[in-house]
Amino acid sequence: MSRVDIASLIRRAPREELRVPPDSLDHADHVLRTALKGYPELAADHLLNPSLRGRFTEVVGSLVRRAKLEFFRPGKPEEIIVRRARIYDVLMEIAFNLFGMEKEWVGLSDEEASEAERMIVEALREFEEIERGERGSPEVLEAVIRLKIEDKKKVMAGDPRGRKGMVAYMGERIEESLDRENLAESFLEAVKREIRSNVYYVMSKLGMCRFGNDYAIGLRWLRRLGYVQVSTNPVLAAIAYRDDPSLWGRFKEYLKRHPELLEDPEAKADELAMAGTMIALWPNMEVFRPIFFLKDYMDGMISYQLNPNVAASVEGSLRDAYEIYTRTEEYFR
Repeated sequence: MSRVDIASLIRRAPREELRVPPDSLDHADHVLRTALKGYPELAADHLLNPSLRGRFTEVVGSLVRRAKLEFFRPGKPEEIIVRRARIYDVLMEIAFNLFGMEKEWVGLSDEEASEAERMIVEALREFEEIERGERGSPEVLEAVIRLKIEDKKKVMAGDPRGRKGMVAYMGERIEESLDRENLAESFLEAVKREIRSNVYYVMSKLGMCRFGNDYAIGLRWLRRLGYVQVSTNPVLAAIAYRDDPSLWGRFKEYLKRHPELLEDPEAKADELAMAGTMIALWPNMEVFRPIFFLKDYMDGMISYQLNPNVAASVEGSLRDAYEIYTRTEEYFR
């Protein structure tokens, strides 16, 4: 299977439904189960919990041990690729959170974060060597890293003036820093360097300012620099669909569950615009939810600007606000 095919397989692998309440045994088990179901970023964010201070390395160590068992578990070739990709993904996401402002918000000590980072790097290095022995090169690891970098390059990718976003520039510099003979560690080191040398991260850590963003994608990377607010509206959502076409797939899935919106598209144009905007909005809420709780509800704000077609109507605005609230509550159940 080619590198392109592996990346495509990882990207289109279906996600399993999450159970509520979860049937996890402990924190490490919950993180691994959630990641293997297809939610590695959500799984990594589970560890952004102040109650884990003093136990963080213990949980990460347990996670790494269980991840190794899953990494070696036999199966069909495609199953193994997806499983390993999700293991790589969740361990990287945990490391990124340790590099960014999340570590400060949770209150982890430098020693605890460094030890957790060491365990993750060693595990990724071991997995990389296993792949080299099996395939001649770490093809799954390469695909995961490529998808991470592509995610950064999406930001402002379709700008009509050819402008490039800061996050996209970061992605390019990370890509240039990769050592093909030491791929996992060089990738993590490059990400760490880009985050901690960034002026927004420095100012956030010094408490000089709190930052927000008027754009609908790339927010997880900005969160690591200290961004705590985002503003979204139908126009910004349209730009997000331009820069990240994968949102159309999510929109189609949503419409399959709500076919009533397609019964008379012209009459329901505003409702369709609202639904499309919410599809772009909800991932931002997932990103900022940990900040919202870590910062005692003072940060992690999502500003949603209502449809200007109803801005002059109190009744229309309230109706839209209620609809957004109920649909969002349904999504997060």
